[in-house]
Amino acid sequence: MLFKKSMILFFTVLFSIMGLKVTYDMIETISTASASEIVREEPVAIKQVNAKHLQCLATAIYYEAGREPFVGQVAVARVIMNRVTHGFASDPCNVVYQKTVKTDENDNKITICQFSWVCEGLTTPVNNRIYQQSLAIARQVLAEDKWNELLPSNTLFFHNLTVNPRWMYNKVTQIGNHIFYSKGKPVQPPQ
Repeated sequence: MLFKKSMILFFTVLFSIMGLKVTYDMIETISTASASEIVREEPVAIKQVNAKHLQCLATAIYYEAGREPFVGQVAVARVIMNRVTHGFASDPCNVVYQKTVKTDENDNKITICQFSWVCEGLTTPVNNRIYQQSLAIARQVLAEDKWNELLPSNTLFFHNLTVNPRWMYNKVTQIGNHIFYSKGKPVQPPQ
């Protein structure tokens, strides 16, 4: 059933990127599930989305997980929104672009970014297909609070498998090339 849900999510995002609306009949065609297995969700109240917040979240998805599976991209977006909820910063932009300035033993100022690409000052190719998918995911997360059941609400950290920060946090899961962590025991969101 999880695979079927993932496929439905994938095609929903793909069709929304192409400007098509996914209907119940399309879902039946896409999915091999019987009609009784397909659950129609209640209409979701769509919130107005701040364009800057949308861009910040999409850029973070693009750089952190753009080449990851769809569910990995969604997980990165959910962690950023969890950080907003848990008071790391007031909005997605402030989470993504959060920096700390420290002084080393020689009194040199060192800037530490939450996301390395921020300190590198990379330019985002907004017409890129991967960025457009990141933008679609970000829009659904911000406007509809989509996929909040993917990770526990206290999942606040992640890193790529290429690094080992030796965090003392609790491992929640691994999705693609990222490991996700919580500060405390994972708390499942309400169903």
